[in-house]
Amino acid sequence: MKNKKFMFFIFIWLILVTLFASSLAFADESKTLRIGSSTSEGTPEVIAAHKFAEVLGKISGGALEGKVLAGGLAGGERDIVEGQQLGILEMSVVSGIFQNFDPAMMILEYEFLFKNEEHIDKVFNGPVGEKIASRLIEKVGVRPLQIYMRTPRLLTTNRPIYSLEDLKGLKIRVPEMPARVALWKALGASPTPLAFPEVFTALQTGTIDGQENPIGLIYSSKFYEVVDWLALTNHVYGFMILNISEQAYQSLSVQEKEWVNVAAELSKYYNDKIVKETEKVHMEEVTKYMNVTEPDMGPWREATKDVYKQFIDIEGFEELYLDIVEAGKDL
Repeated sequence: MKNKKFMFFIFIWLILVTLFASSLAFADESKTLRIGSSTSEGTPEVIAAHKFAEVLGKISGGALEGKVLAGGLAGGERDIVEGQQLGILEMSVVSGIFQNFDPAMMILEYEFLFKNEEHIDKVFNGPVGEKIASRLIEKVGVRPLQIYMRTPRLLTTNRPIYSLEDLKGLKIRVPEMPARVALWKALGASPTPLAFPEVFTALQTGTIDGQENPIGLIYSSKFYEVVDWLALTNHVYGFMILNISEQAYQSLSVQEKEWVNVAAELSKYYNDKIVKETEKVHMEEVTKYMNVTEPDMGPWREATKDVYKQFIDIEGFEELYLDIVEAGKDL
């Protein structure tokens, strides 16, 4: 019902704004908003970015156009955000890289923090989301427009994980991020930072015992060929942020900002729909080859509940952490 109401709202908006746009005679040349993404063509977030560009062009009557630069055309995530700061790019779809510019933004990929998608929506559509947006504008120079959901991160290993005890001492590949390393240490594992392209071979040779990633990446990377076990830990409810540089945003007219916001909202719905559809397909494919466990995550959350205190010297981090925990208490 919620999706039907949302689509009806968007449908009405599209009609009204398109009629308004078509009634105008645009004397100026169209403006192009370049959208950087480090992920490849065919991924949900890149498909959604193309949908944003398509809708933007239609509702603006060609006054605004989007151009997606995916798969490394605009560089890695750090290059992309720096490009926005320099005015080389106007927009991007990125995730955890913001912590390289504002350390408190490690909160965006902090394990065991967001309980589910409802928790994420509540945070980003409320006062905490406004705090995060203000920090990103002030410290990074970008303005978040919408959250593109990703599937939760799961754990694949060379032995079964039925409980937290089974994790003890296992070498688990994690991204090279301080909070992620600290959290997996608290769980009793031996976190092993490793470049992602090396993970398949490391699993194959036993250099590491496991890795954690969303089901889509587990599927596309064919980790099921080298390890037999999949634990449904859902320890990170991931998302990416469709954003625009504050410089580019402020250069837009009121009407242009409205077009951007409408296109962004529709593209979010499009992304989330694709993610749900592909998650089901990928899970069905992966579980043809892997054995599945579903450990009780209560002890995992308990083991990591105080790890955030290791980072309270980072300005703004503790406040955001506690606000997000509070927002999820009744969920």
